[in-house]
Amino acid sequence: MPRPRRKPFWRWTPLPWLVLVALMLVAGSMHDLRRDGLYLAFTILTVVFVVAFAIALFAASRRRGPNFTAEGRLLRLDGLELVEVPAAGHPLTVYGVERHQTSIEAARAHTSGELRALLISDAGSWWGLRSDIAVYLLSGVGFHLIGRLGDQAQVSWQHLFDEWRAAGRFLVVPAEVAGTTRHLTVDVRLEGAIA
Repeated sequence: MPRPRRKPFWRWTPLPWLVLVALMLVAGSMHDLRRDGLYLAFTILTVVFVVAFAIALFAASRRRGPNFTAEGRLLRLDGLELVEVPAAGHPLTVYGVERHQTSIEAARAHTSGELRALLISDAGSWWGLRSDIAVYLLSGVGFHLIGRLGDQAQVSWQHLFDEWRAAGRFLVVPAEVAGTTRHLTVDVRLEGAIA
């Protein structure tokens, strides 16, 4: 079975911090061992790494734009072109909702009428290497992260989401919430997007 996309290891968010700590530890060890030449070399290497790291952070924030974090999480909706899609096809279950039950309840409480879900491709978490299609519920007060599409749906839909994101367009689909308090599930319908 095909697997969802993963970010390359060099894009893993904690990696630069781990390298920086390692460089500082090695530089400190060289100072303690009275290896002045190696201490100076590792200190210079650490400073160069910090400058390169700062430039990389700035470039990553520019690449994603002001609406997203470096990991691809949504910060604001200003300036995004949201494309509404009618409900069509069979429902796809959103995964990871068990960790976002309060967000689902908040979205339901602040929405009159039908719930809508915003789908964002190339989203990830700080700690992970997965490149997911994140699902946000839109409400009267903003947006709420509630999970991600399942692996099979991501493999099937990733190329279309990449095209829409490259064009600056983001898909909004109808969402259906089922279940009782603290045991809520969410389904979305995507087939209307290819019509």
